[in-house]
Amino acid sequence: MGFHSLQRVLKRVLKDCNLPAHNIDAYKVFHLWEKIAGEGLANHAKPVRIDNRILYVEVDDPIWLSQVRYMKLDIMAKIGVTIKKGIFKDIRFFLKNS
Repeated sequence: MGFHSLQRVLKRVLKDCNLPAHNIDAYKVFHLWEKIAGEGLANHAKPVRIDNRILYVEVDDPIWLSQVRYMKLDIMAKIGVTIKKGIFKDIRFFLKNS
């Protein structure tokens, strides 16, 4: 049995799961969120899923939800600098269910 590169194995797994390998960079947002959003915002808003190049972010308070909507363009720009420009076509913020 030969060894295979992690990249090759990961591409195969993503293909088998019907996930596009070329967008793997998008998933970096989950572990880089605090760096992107800042500690204060990261304490109240967390990315929870990616669907069709849209990042869904759960927010824990209605006041923070209102605030992050105003910050959307800044957050998109920070994602572009930190991960890759144009990786997401939109961010959707929603209130966490209690």
